[in-house]
Amino acid sequence: MFRRKRAKGTPGTPASPAGPENPEDPPPEPGTPADPLDLRLDEPDDTPIHLSMDSTLRMREELAEAERRLGPGHEDVLRLRHNYAFTLCIWSAAAPPGETYMLDRAIPLMLENLTHQSATMGPHARDTLITLQGIGAAHLSAERPAEAIPYLERAVEGSELNPDLDEEQSLAWREKLSDAYAGAGRADRAIARLEETVAGSRRLLPPGGERLEARKQKLFTAYREAGRLPEATALCLEIVADKERYYGPDHLDTYIWVDNLAHLHHDARDLDAAIACYERAVHGFERIHGADSDEISYRYHNLAIAHLEAGRPERALPYLKAALAAREHTLGPDHVGTLDALISLISGYDQAGRIEEAIAATERLIGALERIGGPTHPKLPEVRTYLDQLRRALPRSRAAVLPPRDAP
Repeated sequence: MFRRKRAKGTPGTPASPAGPENPEDPPPEPGTPADPLDLRLDEPDDTPIHLSMDSTLRMREELAEAERRLGPGHEDVLRLRHNYAFTLCIWSAAAPPGETYMLDRAIPLMLENLTHQSATMGPHARDTLITLQGIGAAHLSAERPAEAIPYLERAVEGSELNPDLDEEQSLAWREKLSDAYAGAGRADRAIARLEETVAGSRRLLPPGGERLEARKQKLFTAYREAGRLPEATALCLEIVADKERYYGPDHLDTYIWVDNLAHLHHDARDLDAAIACYERAVHGFERIHGADSDEISYRYHNLAIAHLEAGRPERALPYLKAALAAREHTLGPDHVGTLDALISLISGYDQAGRIEEAIAATERLIGALERIGGPTHPKLPEVRTYLDQLRRALPRSRAAVLPPRDAP
């Protein structure tokens, strides 16, 4: 068994009817606006930028013309080349999975910029570092993490020597380098850089902010995937406390992280702590999703498994039955997920010594398998053998519960 902006202004408003002219307010002179100029500079400009192939081609033509007039290393040419490469990287996001054509065109442009910037500005100049990071990010987007690492490493190392570089930008680069290490299978290096990112984010970013929380959660995942349960548990406890502080104890996000904490305790074989967290998560998911949702069925199952592993099958059975009922409601009686829940219930009955109920549930499983695959379903022989074993155990189980006979 396994755990498993509304538009600005109001268009269409009719003009007010003309009234009598006020001699104290003469009409404006020709060529001047009737109202004071109001650019609304204090309002954010949320107009989306629309990229088109024509505009991208114009960028390429402008770059070629500037290179002919000014030379390949002129600062204006460097800017145009950077913008063109950046636009190609944006276009790459619309490419099918595995397609790297746009990225492969952008990287040589950034490499050319890097050559000129390193020679004229120096290896630690801000623009040089931005280009290094751009090359690394492009390789990473193209799923070439090993090729991304040298450029991202140089960018991060340079950021430590450049006081003009924004600290949050430097943290973002460390996070990107961590992603590259992880993609290249270098988990320890990935975690070390991510730890630096989280530590810096705690100093720089407001508590409870989205970026800080996202980085903590990424570090939690890295710890868990690396099997570093103590670090994962400590960070998970911190995240649960964050969720309780900023969202409240009964928020869905809080329950999700309590459930994560339960899994960590379960993995560490601290079954009592796992059960306490599973029970809290179950209570929350029942209240939010309902007792017959697919979301709750997995939590019922995991809580039951913890009770079984703790040697308390009778406490597991109500949750195994609830998991089965939720799966039947959401998935149907013959879905593989429903049958998995039925198998777990059979095992629970067996462990609790409730053989008659285990037999009835196994017969139900056989009927479902026959409906799905007919009499030759490949799992039927195994299930029938198990059913025979249960039937042979039935007399012994009955004898175990009979009172002793009085002596003559």
